[in-house]
Amino acid sequence: MATEVWQARIGNELAAQLRADAQILGLSGRTEIVRAALELIHRRAAEESMARSVDEFYGAATPELPIGVLASDDEDSGTNGPA
Repeated sequence: MATEVWQARIGNELAAQLRADAQILGLSGRTEIVRAALELIHRRAAEESMARSVDEFYGAATPELPIGVLASDDEDSGTNGPA
């Protein structure tokens, strides 16, 4: 399998922020940082795609809850919790 190479140029400020973030997350080196970022983008896109497919399927209707899941009082009354 061939490996595809992608490159991006970023400013010094973002590079410094990413190095600090990488240290917090235990990532070492630019390749690990970029790979983690791209995986995050891919995961977010997959979640967005799933949400859109649910929206398309249900349209304006409210999706049904799974079997065995009961609506909370908050959902039924339209409130955000106890007063």
